[in-house]
Amino acid sequence: MSYYDQNHQAFIDNTLNIDMTDLYSIFLKDMKKGGHILDLGCGPGRDLKYFKDQGFIPVGLEPSEKLASYARSYADCEVYEQGIEDFNSKDSYDGIWACASLLHLDTKSLKESFIKLSSLMHKDSIFYCSFKQGEYEGERNGRFFNDQTLESLKGLLPPELSISKDWVTEDLRADRNESWINLILVSSS
Repeated sequence: MSYYDQNHQAFIDNTLNIDMTDLYSIFLKDMKKGGHILDLGCGPGRDLKYFKDQGFIPVGLEPSEKLASYARSYADCEVYEQGIEDFNSKDSYDGIWACASLLHLDTKSLKESFIKLSSLMHKDSIFYCSFKQGEYEGERNGRFFNDQTLESLKGLLPPELSISKDWVTEDLRADRNESWINLILVSSS
């Protein structure tokens, strides 16, 4: 995560004002107001702030010290300075939001994280995640990426999680030409 601490201001400038309305509406459409949302890799707090402003109770996880600090101030929400691998909670969440965050885990850690996240869900929970579309796993521009396809993601999900919706989007940043695989997952338990 040193990349994000060293480049935090550029990352904030590049992502804070992206219009995520379409993704938010898909994620939130079946969630009751006041629901608890876990935002994995919350970055500067863009999504935390939106969820809070819409009447939800969001909590963030952010391994970068500088981004976690910024997110706390910007969104006025609780932000744990850690990743999903180190996060322990007895709470269950109505929603889990992992927008472009789980893609920084290697395949073994990603599979283990899906199992862990399924244990933080109840029967009506909704889990959104997104990955760069492709078949690459390794370092790119100073960060580790684990690109995925729909088929590769299906192979990583535990039996407790099923895909209720999948779709492909183009990167919303003007200087990028990348496709993203998006999933809505639901828990069977």
